[in-house]
Amino acid sequence: MRHEIKLKKIASFLALGLLVGLVPANSANSASYVAPSSKTKATISMINWGDPGDDKVYAAAVARFNKKFPNVKVKSSFVTIKSWPDYIDKLVASVAAGNPPDVINIAIEGFRLGESKGLWAPLDKYAAGDKAKFDVIMKPVAASLKEPLTINGSLKFLPNTFQQMLIYYNTKLFKEAGVAEPTTDWTWSDFLSAAQKLTKGEGADKTYGFAIPFFNFGLSPWFFSNGTAGFAKDLKTPTFSDPKMVESVTFLNDLVNKYKVSPNPAGVDPYGLFGSGKVAMTGAGHWLVNGYKAAGFEDWNIAPWPKKTTQATVYGISGFGIYKKSKNQDLAWELLKELASPTTQASWAKLGGGNPASADAAKETAFSASPPPLNSERYYGALKYAKAVQSPAFMNVVEPALIRALSDMFNGSLTPKLAMDQVQKEMLAASAASK
Repeated sequence: MRHEIKLKKIASFLALGLLVGLVPANSANSASYVAPSSKTKATISMINWGDPGDDKVYAAAVARFNKKFPNVKVKSSFVTIKSWPDYIDKLVASVAAGNPPDVINIAIEGFRLGESKGLWAPLDKYAAGDKAKFDVIMKPVAASLKEPLTINGSLKFLPNTFQQMLIYYNTKLFKEAGVAEPTTDWTWSDFLSAAQKLTKGEGADKTYGFAIPFFNFGLSPWFFSNGTAGFAKDLKTPTFSDPKMVESVTFLNDLVNKYKVSPNPAGVDPYGLFGSGKVAMTGAGHWLVNGYKAAGFEDWNIAPWPKKTTQATVYGISGFGIYKKSKNQDLAWELLKELASPTTQASWAKLGGGNPASADAAKETAFSASPPPLNSERYYGALKYAKAVQSPAFMNVVEPALIRALSDMFNGSLTPKLAMDQVQKEMLAASAASK
């Protein structure tokens, strides 16, 4: 689903190794890692998330693990995601209740929240002591995707998949309306002009130019492409009242209430509308590909997010971590290596829901040929200008607060400025409470 990361120039060889994800931060203590005996008997637990079908990829990784450790039972819990706050709250509640999993699959939205709860075991000793295996996993991963896996100078996760937001557009509707397809450097103004020309009809017969993806990850590109964000770089100081944030949500409000080129996003499924030809554009990641392919819907293509002050979009990555108090951390590490292995990455490429973190896996024909158009390279190309989704330690309250305020804005109860002031106030309180 949604999911949702610049490095400073450094001169020393060790720091350069950290930059590319080959040498962990605490590599001074780099004693060789010795794997547990293949005869080890134990039970370890794991929590995974995803869409229906993803669990088969995890099950295959567990099966490969069990070929090496046949006497280790892996108890796997699979959760179909409804929202990141919901998943994070369930995970934290499970730990608090004394049922923590040894291995935790989580997206960037929960990285720092989990860190604040003391959930993650440092992986530096494994990365240094098991370097050959670690490098096989990490070398094909883009530097920007590696960066979020390290928190406070310590490696906490191995990579799973990633997503980014791009504009999906209906090629048939564009052609019928005589609208030129988006260019790689189009602007908010170009976008609005296209949306106006693509909006036709009335009532139930109306076709809209754009459907707003109404969740934090889907809204973030509008902020980033206007040179702003909801939080400062420290991910603690809220900046929702920034005039550029107000300008961004004013633009979204105008799409709905002034120009009427978008339906009110509250309670609307943008992807169902796009797939049925009722909207000409929407924003999404790679997660739409399989559904549209299965439905035989091929009249679409992808374009970069339009820019206001800069070209930017959002991306997020998920990763596998080990619970800090796990009594089976070495076995958990062995499982992590299978979960993040090239074989698993190739499986993600074939499945097609998320982008495999491995650039090598992305070269697989099954991935590069999966969308009907010839622009699949834009999924990875977006990493050149994308920014990591902002995920503070109190991430579980960010999206609910933002959606509440914007819903009131779209419904006319709040002006864009008052909506952002409301979120700012709530985030100041959340930031203070998290300290």
